[in-house]
Parts: sequence; structure tokens; C-alpha cells
Amino acid sequence: MASIDRINGVPSTTLTILGCGTLGLAILIGLLSANPEDFDQEQSNASSVEEMHANGKDLPKPTRFIACVRSSDSAERLRRELAKLQAPPPVMILRGENARAVRAADTILLACQPQDLTSCIGEPAVTNALRGKLIISILAGVTIPQIEGVLGHRTPSEPAAQVNGTRSRSTRPTSIIRAMPNTASFVRSSTTVMTPCSNATPSDIRLVAWLFTAIGTVTQITAAQFDACTALCGSTPAFFALFVESLLDGAVAMGLKRSEAQAMAAETMKGAAMLILAGEQPEAVKEKVATPGGSTIQGLMELERKALRGTVADALIRCTAAASILGDKQA
Repeated sequence: MASIDRINGVPSTTLTILGCGTLGLAILIGLLSANPEDFDQEQSNASSVEEMHANGKDLPKPTRFIACVRSSDSAERLRRELAKLQAPPPVMILRGENARAVRAADTILLACQPQDLTSCIGEPAVTNALRGKLIISILAGVTIPQIEGVLGHRTPSEPAAQVNGTRSRSTRPTSIIRAMPNTASFVRSSTTVMTPCSNATPSDIRLVAWLFTAIGTVTQITAAQFDACTALCGSTPAFFALFVESLLDGAVAMGLKRSEAQAMAAETMKGAAMLILAGEQPEAVKEKVATPGGSTIQGLMELERKALRGTVADALIRCTAAASILGDKQA
């Protein structure tokens, strides 16, 4: 049975990652690389959704981690990646032992492929071990009701008793919070969206927000917005990478070294993003650069002639539609 210990007076728990692939590993490394004091301080100055997890120092936070995978190759890959960290991380790697991994944890990060949901948590030993625990799902296209259906113990409408905002693990129903970070978790720059089930406690929501603040920013959304946000936040790093790659091809054609062009293009994209995050509208950024009779407007006109705007919008729409059916392909 998992238990809550205390380290220096602060509650401490265990986090299990079921299906610790690329994104699960990114989150794990982000958490292991983060300084808890850094993002505790960040949250004390936060607003909106971040206010829900300000004052998070009293939360039972994970200091022990279990990474569960299916193959020996995946386990070896995890060992190689974790060995790159400065200090030996408190991570146990298990292969094909989902039930054991869940029993040992307080919080479970569900990170397998969406189509593998049933095979990952559908065995009776696993579903029984998941009862009363906090499940954080990062499965694209998989809804909370679908997860409840696989578990076979849908959360009751009548809440269990709470003590200081936290239900007893022995009496509380299973709590599921759906989240979607992105691959920038590796560098603690993820844009994460999250939505809780109806019975999630304030402490559950604060803990999940706290975890993902360790690797970037967090925004709470509705369940109806989730597929669009999966595309916008989860998939567009690949879109942006393709755009940079296209710029590099043009730069090399004009005589620049690819390595130097890559650094310049990435920093330029970062700078444009920072201007927008500082409050500039995208159109205003564009107009400031595209001076009358200049070279920028010539490039913009070529992009418009090739229908870049409509192509990108259509790509996001198709990506959203694809995300909405990923959960229908469960094994």
C-alpha cells in the first residue's frame, strides 16, 4: 500500500508513470530537474488557474517515482536518459508490472498510447489497485468517461468525507484529471491544459497544477475544449519545427550554414513569441516588421499566395478531428 511520508515536515508521496514513453519521460525529467522552491515561489505570485495551487507547500508532493514500461528496450532507454541527470534520481523502473507499480503509488500518471488504454489498466489487478487514487491522464483523445468505463468503477455523485480538503484514500472515490502537456516538458517550457472530473477535490486540482507548473505553464479548460487544445498545445511544436526546418532549407540555399541558420531561426521565433506573450497582437508584430516597400512584405505576399494561413488553420482543424477519435482505437 502507498503511504504519505513526511520529509522535513512536508508531506511526501510516490508518483507512478504507466507507459513512460517520450512524453512521460519528458515530464519525469522535467520534474526531476525542477527545484521545488522555484515553482513554489512562482505559484505564490500567480493568478487565475494558478491561484488554485498557490500556497501549495502543504500538499503531499511526490519525491519518489516509478516508471513502468512494457519492453526491455524501453527500460534501457529510460536508464540511459536518467543517467544523464546530475544526481542519481529516485526512480524505480519496472517492466510489465503495472499492478505492482500502481499499488506502490499515491498518484498515477497515465501516459501509455491512447489505443493501449484497456491493455494498460484493464486487468482486474490494476483496476483494483487504482481504486481511491488520483489518476492524471495525458492520453490524447481519451475522455474521463472512457477511462471510468475501462476501470469499471465510475465515480459516485455523492462526495466522500474530506479533511482539510483531502479525502481519505481508503474511502474516497477514484479521481481522474485529464491533462495535455507537450514535448517542451524536457526543457520545462510545456504549455499544459487540464480539466478535472466532477469529484476531484481542490487538493487534487492543486496538486496536478503544481506538478505541471514544474515543467511550464498550466491552464484549466472545459472538457469540450480538450481536443482543440490537444492540437493547439500538444501538436503544434511539430508544426513550428516544420516551419523552422523550411526556413533552414531556404537559408542554406542562400549560402548560410545550417547550424548557424538553425540557431538564428529558433532565436528569432522565440523572440516573436516573447513579444506576443508580452501583450503584442500577432498582427501588430507583423505590421511592425513589414515596412512599406521593404523585403518582409514581399515574403509575406508569397506566403499568402501559397495559402499559408488557410493551410495552417486547416491543419489544426484536421489535427483536432484526429485527436477526438484517438480514444476510440483502444486495444
